[in-house]
Amino acid sequence: MNISDKIREHFRKYPDAKVAQVSTKFGASMPMTYKLRKQVREETVPVPPVSAWSKIVKEVEGVDVDDILDERAKNYGKFRDGAALMQGIKRLLADHAEKHNKTFADDQWEALEMIVHKIGRIVNGNPDKVDGWMDIAGYATLVADRLKGNAR
Repeated sequence: MNISDKIREHFRKYPDAKVAQVSTKFGASMPMTYKLRKQVREETVPVPPVSAWSKIVKEVEGVDVDDILDERAKNYGKFRDGAALMQGIKRLLADHAEKHNKTFADDQWEALEMIVHKIGRIVNGNPDKVDGWMDIAGYATLVADRLKGNAR
């Protein structure tokens, strides 16, 4: 069993285990440990009951997905191009963090990924659309506030 398998097994057995402790225990980087924990959590996500799905379907009925996607492409550029940019930046960040043994709390790493997502949309699409800029400020503010003791 390789180290990744051992870490996944540990998170399956102890789902509330702290990433920093698991990372130290198995001698793995924090980004790798976060990624493995996420994989385990995705395995165990409960499927909503049928009644919840029928509500979602009712909300979506009458919505033209093609119209939505065409509008998004106008604002954010082609999805594939944006995805390539965003994933490239995220890989760079994860590799750098691992190389320098950096550790991040879940909210910090999620905020970084969301900020990268917003940067990708801005660079790939319409840089004059204000929403992306506001979202970047919002994600950074959430982490800064939590670090100052005001989690929300």
